[in-house]
Amino acid sequence: MPQAASSKPDSTNAAVGDLPPPVYDEVIETRGVRIPFVPDIITPRIERPMRANKYEAGEVGLLQRHLRPDDRVLDLGAGVGLVSTVAAQAVPEGSVTAVEANPAMLPLIRETYRLNGVEGVDLRNAVVADKGSTAKASFFMRADFWASSMEPDSRPYEAEEKVAVLGIGALMSEVSPTVISCDIEGAELELFEAADLSGVRLVIVEVHPKVYGPEGVARVVAALQRQGLRQHRQRRSSTVRVFERVPAEVAAADPALAPWPPEAPRILAMSCMKDEGPFILEWLAWHKAMGLTDLYVFTNDCSDGTDLLLDRLEEMGELKHLPNPAKVAETAALQPFALKYMQQFRAFQEADFFISFDVDEFFNVRVGDGTFAALFEAVPEFDVLSVSEILHGANGNEHYRPGWLTEMFPRHRTLEPGSRKAKVGVKSIVRLSDRVAQVRNHRPDLRADLSDPVWLDGSGQRMPELLEQADQNGADCRGRYALASLEHFALRSLESFLVKMDRGGVVRGMMASPRYWRMRNTNSDAEVDLSAGVARARAYYQRFEADAELMRRHEACVAAHMERIAALKDIDVFRERRSWILENAWDDKGEAMPDAAE
Repeated sequence: MPQAASSKPDSTNAAVGDLPPPVYDEVIETRGVRIPFVPDIITPRIERPMRANKYEAGEVGLLQRHLRPDDRVLDLGAGVGLVSTVAAQAVPEGSVTAVEANPAMLPLIRETYRLNGVEGVDLRNAVVADKGSTAKASFFMRADFWASSMEPDSRPYEAEEKVAVLGIGALMSEVSPTVISCDIEGAELELFEAADLSGVRLVIVEVHPKVYGPEGVARVVAALQRQGLRQHRQRRSSTVRVFERVPAEVAAADPALAPWPPEAPRILAMSCMKDEGPFILEWLAWHKAMGLTDLYVFTNDCSDGTDLLLDRLEEMGELKHLPNPAKVAETAALQPFALKYMQQFRAFQEADFFISFDVDEFFNVRVGDGTFAALFEAVPEFDVLSVSEILHGANGNEHYRPGWLTEMFPRHRTLEPGSRKAKVGVKSIVRLSDRVAQVRNHRPDLRADLSDPVWLDGSGQRMPELLEQADQNGADCRGRYALASLEHFALRSLESFLVKMDRGGVVRGMMASPRYWRMRNTNSDAEVDLSAGVARARAYYQRFEADAELMRRHEACVAAHMERIAALKDIDVFRERRSWILENAWDDKGEAMPDAAE
């Protein structure tokens, strides 16, 4: 086989160079690269995609598109040598360093280089970790080489090898890579948090959610994004992620290339309210403490002082309070009409993100410091992120008492319902751009001509059902709460629910029914911990407590709520509804589920 001309020395380390070549009698060509077919290593599970040109197709294709002749490439997890071979062929003026932990792979990698005329690759047998060590690390060998790893518990292993440990910091300083390709079977989880990537322009990393879950994927993404590497949008769901450093002058000329996540994002929300006075301050403090910057509230026909409370909050600069324009238009579509009106405001045109939600719904970010900014850091760039609700039942509270919903109603519906009852409603965080056709209460409509819309769920994963079905306001919730959930206190106490029935809805003026209660009074689990959010909200709430006039209006709302509860006891229809609920739907701990569109 003719050798490619190269002035680079063969810098394969001594331990690698001393190993004998593998025994084989066939060569597989995949993606233009010749690989020795060693059946003991290239098992059928790898052989089939390799022969079909699908093995590591994502990484190889990306490298072929993005590499420059003078790039310095660091390949972590060399495998059979495919990626480092492609890289070496593409960077005649640069360099390639390949690190492989599995010692059994080294002869095959060297033979792959030889078959393809590649010289000068710095091939090392080591584990790359967040910190270096003079002691060797355990590496657990399995029949499928790609399953071998540093952890022994995920599946049986055949042998344990001791392998040298390279610290990522020292390796980066030595090699100074401009491009990193990383596929190390889950060991990437903490790797990039310890590395200085300031000189790196491109990272191609395969994440492993089966090893560390969506939360781990979020950690990897956040670590790379914090270092100024912007994740590429993907046309399909894939474990191969691409991060690129966009020059500041390029990003400035094209807002679509601005760094992700946006710095100090402006987050605008809209809510429609009627007689919600006792519950507003907790809800507002909760979301303001999370980073909500702007809030528009539309009200209609308030009788408990909600409008007066909101007026005072507007005077304090906390929100904007307006009458619902649907009343002037004489339409019962209160919320849909207000949403259309909302899109005419300058605040909507200038915001980065928009949310439509209700005063009984609390966004709960489960990553980082619990803020919206932490959620944006944990997920790839998106057009829509739809968060699935968790229904909190009445928790046995028949009587209303002042207090915080997030503390008084901890029990909720199971997070893992059966398939028949797994569909729940969502509320969406919409990234505002010309890609959005219109916003709606549960979800937006995106432009039909988009080539690559990104619609994520509360685990940061793709959510094709809402993207593809414009009439859907909910989706299967299973596996979708890893990073964020929507804590929905739709009932509160029985007495507060009767007031809700009395006042009617703020969506289309409809009245909540006994069925509404029966389908939402689910109290089977108490898995969600809201204590961090409560502490954050209480710190913000102190500014409310410092305003005597605001607190006076809040207490007036509480008193009006209690007066209405007392008055309903003398109305026959509400006495009957109360009795029916107590007799038929009081102790429900099941998995009942409402229509997700309600």
